[in-house]
Amino acid sequence: MPRRVIAGHRLGELEAEILQQLWAAREPVTGWELVERLPGPPRAYTTVMTVLSRLVDKGLVERGLEGKSYRYRAAGDADALTARAIERLLASARDPRAVLARLVEDLDDPGLLEELAAVLARMRRS
Repeated sequence: MPRRVIAGHRLGELEAEILQQLWAAREPVTGWELVERLPGPPRAYTTVMTVLSRLVDKGLVERGLEGKSYRYRAAGDADALTARAIERLLASARDPRAVLARLVEDLDDPGLLEELAAVLARMRRS
């Protein structure tokens, strides 16, 4: 599996595999459960836990204590994670309005611009 970019973070193969497994899980899972679910050759528990910790640090995975075990889940789907990354970038800009205006002005996708206009119109009505 090639490297992927999720929410502005370049992910290695194992990071991407773990995130895929978390998206596929219906509920939060333990590190051991992830070790068992990962495709391909067996992975060491410590390796999986190190990668999970890095994904938590990147804000892509959430960790919660349940009983005596930590359980992990994706912090959102790929689109939600990307939206949060964009929100953080805008918040860090000196002039967020100018950044957002420039982004929209540079869009070269008429369909996307129409969707954006529809979202703005809905927001104004509510």
